[in-house]
Formats: sequence, C-alpha cells, structure tokens
Amino acid sequence: MSLARNLNKILSLRSLAAQNRLFNLNNNLINKSLLINSVQKRYLSNEQEPKIEIKISQKAVPHFFRCSVNDPLKHNSVHLNKFYKVDEKDLKVIDPFQECLTREHYAEFKAFNETALMIRQPAIEVIDYIKKLDLSLPAYRFVLYGNENGTGKRSTLLHLLHYCQKDNWLLIHLPNWSAVLRRSKESQPSTYKEGRLDTPIDAALFLKRFSVQNNKLLKELNLKTTKKYNWSNRDSSPEGTPLLDLIEYANTRIKYASDICGAIIREIKFQTNSNKYKVFVAVDQVNSFFGPTRLKRADKSEIKVDDITIARNFKKLLKNDWCNSVVVSTIGSVGVILPAPDRRTKFYDTSISIQNRRRVPCSLHYEGPLTPAHLLKKEGFYYLEPFIPIEVPSYSDSELLTHYEYYRDRNWLQSEDALTDDGREEIKFLSGNNPREFMRVCQTI
Repeated sequence: MSLARNLNKILSLRSLAAQNRLFNLNNNLINKSLLINSVQKRYLSNEQEPKIEIKISQKAVPHFFRCSVNDPLKHNSVHLNKFYKVDEKDLKVIDPFQECLTREHYAEFKAFNETALMIRQPAIEVIDYIKKLDLSLPAYRFVLYGNENGTGKRSTLLHLLHYCQKDNWLLIHLPNWSAVLRRSKESQPSTYKEGRLDTPIDAALFLKRFSVQNNKLLKELNLKTTKKYNWSNRDSSPEGTPLLDLIEYANTRIKYASDICGAIIREIKFQTNSNKYKVFVAVDQVNSFFGPTRLKRADKSEIKVDDITIARNFKKLLKNDWCNSVVVSTIGSVGVILPAPDRRTKFYDTSISIQNRRRVPCSLHYEGPLTPAHLLKKEGFYYLEPFIPIEVPSYSDSELLTHYEYYRDRNWLQSEDALTDDGREEIKFLSGNNPREFMRVCQTI
C-alpha cells in the first residue's frame, strides 16, 4: 500500500511540473506576439513617431601650428612660428604666374589644397621697419641673405608682398631675375640705342605681371605719362597716355616692350613725389645685376648687364634717388652667374668631371661665403649702400616642430616610423634644420 501511495505522489508531481511548463510557454508566446505587434505597428504603420536628435556641441580645438589671423596687416611677434593661410584671390594677384617660389612649394600647395606660409622673424622685422619709416626720405633698401641656400628668403619675400598688397602699395616684382641673364627667351638689337640688346618677351612678361598685381590701384590712381614717347619714326605715345593703355600697347607691339618698361619705371619714379602712392620693389637674386651674363650679340661678342635694356632700367629702381618707396631684395648663389674668382672663393665648372675640374672665369657653382660682401662684390655693395641686411636663418627647433606638425596634419608623412619621436629627430638630423632640405626629406617618407 505504501508503494502505491508513493507512485501516486510522484505521478501527481510530474503532472503539475508539466502543467507549469506549458503555462510558462504560453506566456512567452503571448509576450513575443505582443512585442512583434508593437514593432509592426511602429515601423509598418503610417503614423511616424517624433524623432529625438541629441546634438553634442564640440568646440574645434585650434592647432598650435596654425595662426588664427590670416591678415598680414595684423601680424606681429605674437604670431611667430605659425602658419597662416593665404587666400587664393590674393595669391593670384601677388603671384599670378607662380614665379616667386620653387616648383616644390606649388606642388605642396596643390596637394594640400591650400597656400600656407610660416610667419618668421625676418618678415616681421621688415614689416615693423616699414610701419615706422618716414617715406618722405630717399628709398629704403633691405637685403635678405642666409648663411646657406634654402633658408626661406623667397617665402619671406612672398609674405612681404602679401603685406604690401593689403596695404595698397604699388608692387614691382622681379622674380628669378638671374634666369633672364642666363637664357633670355628672345633677344634683338635695341631700336632706341645702338649697341644695346632688347629682350621683348621678358619685358612683356614683366608688364603683364605688373598690370595684374596693380590693376585695381592703377585704375584708382589713373596715372598718366608726363611727356611724349617716340618708339620709332612712326609710332609714338602722346603726353597724358594712361599707363594701362601703355601696357596694352606693348602687348600689341611687343618689339617696343623693353622701351615701354623704361618709360613706365621713369613715370612711377617721377610721380612718387606727389605722395599719391607708395612703391614696394621686390627683387630676387639682386646680385645677378652685378655680374657677367651669358647673352651675346649677333656677332657673338659678350654683352654686359648695363647693355641689356630692361636690366638697365630695373637697376634704376635700386637707387635711392626717389622717395615713398621701399626696396627689398634677396641674394643667393643658386643659378646666378658670379664674377671672376679670387684667392679666397672657389668657382668650379660643373659641366666637366671632378677629376678634370678647373677654375673658370664664371660658373653657376659657388662654394664661398654667402654674405652680402661676397655675393654683391665691390660694385654691388657700393651701389646698394646704405642698406639694411636682414639674415634669414635656418629653422629653429620650434619652427621645425611647427612645420613637422603641419605635415602630420596634412597626412604628408606616410611612414609610421616618421610619426614617432625618434623619426622626427632623424628628420631633423637629415635636414640639418634647413627648410628646403626638410621639405625634400619629408617628400620621400
């Protein structure tokens, strides 16, 4: 009897457990059906529930290598060692033909989709001088030099051009002037004076650059000629001709472009006494004005710089016989035909092998000091004196770090090793803190 009772208890307990399982399963199915119905009603119904968007305001963290002030008129010592962005419209005015810097710079500008220049001490120093100058005195002259090539003299010159363009200066820019003395695009005997040489294409290029850089200012000033100019027995320009019309005339009669350059320079210098405008002259590689050339006459005889029409006219801009003007020039040895060697400097002909290398009267390769006294020589030094020398040194540690971080921000450094502290120190060692070498080292990483 006890066994039968125990069996009945076990069977009753099993039946209760089975009923509980069935009840829980039914409840789960009901909950799932309710959940599915709610989802269907939410996503398949025509009624749309209000969406709640949560916006998190994140303030942009400024990069320490970027300058928040892009107006060069406001640059001072507070903004040193930072990059500022040059507007594309301003760049097309101050450097319309991409001649101020090297091809490497313009390739980077295109890759980065922006034009950024570093604010350095030499540019700020010259800007401070310009702000404090008494322009009623004769022309002030500055010479930018460096103890080695590639320290950033052209970048400094472009920064100064941007400043003066914003300050409504009349710009006269002579970029890479030594290339004209090495290989002119075209040369012909002068129509004005026998024995001189005209380079009409180079003169027309200068006039085009001058008109683009100063088109707005020339229209406002409405400068006109103060005398009659005779270009030939039949062609002449009467007194009162606007300078813009004179430039347009040079485009149609290009053989007179060299003489028209001289006329425009004469009028600009003569009319500065009226105090209507200020003139900023920027000359790259000014020491090429005081050395030999590789241009020749029709009889294959050598020609001096003063016998080239536009060179003779441009040298008049370097004098201090006019007012309301500032002349900033650079000196260098790259691509410049330098004078005959002396005992202290070394000139070599790089067109022959090292074993047969010898001293030559002039060459494009120079291994001497890069100071104004050595590059300008006696003639150029006394021609520009008195002038203010401004040294453009290599990068300091903070400037190199700024340039390095700018490259990192632009994703220019592809190697992972270059993004480490050891990689940065190796780049610094390979470049020797030279800006040009720093660019070239980073291009290969």
